[in-house]
Amino acid sequence: METDFVPFDWHRILLGEQPPAYLLEVAIKCVLVFCLLLLVMRLMGKRGQNNLSPMQQMLLIALGSSAGDVLLYPSVALSYAALILVGITLLTVGLETLGQRFKRVGDATESRPTLLVADGVIDHDALRRERTTLRELHAELRVGGARSLSQVRYAVLEMTGEFSVFLNDIEPEDEDLLDDIVSEE
Repeated sequence: METDFVPFDWHRILLGEQPPAYLLEVAIKCVLVFCLLLLVMRLMGKRGQNNLSPMQQMLLIALGSSAGDVLLYPSVALSYAALILVGITLLTVGLETLGQRFKRVGDATESRPTLLVADGVIDHDALRRERTTLRELHAELRVGGARSLSQVRYAVLEMTGEFSVFLNDIEPEDEDLLDDIVSEE
């Protein structure tokens, strides 16, 4: 079986199999895709530039794929990427707007915050549903300033994946959140 493939062909590796002028086309596509992405960021609004919701994470995956494809493959037209970039952004913004107006749509498209700890008691079922380990929870509680579970009034896993930790005023009798880290001498 013979092929036209030549291993370690440095011209192919560095410049590709397209004519050298294609590099100029890629450069122009880069500028145009960058402008499209700026438009998309404006459509997403300021909230899209901070902690991302699951819908916005999905949007970014689609954007990265369509932007990358148009830059890498000569057969993918810029109009295809533009339609995908703007179309998926408008669908995402539209679904988020519908989700704000109609609870059922919001529940179907967005996750909800999950209470993981209430009054020092861990909800292990919620922990399992959210695929979060006890070690991760303990780390987040420590970051929130807790030394003991008895200090934690509430710990909430937010829809962005961040933790909110609310402490009570009780001085802990032990430091069970530090047991795995600090060895007593």
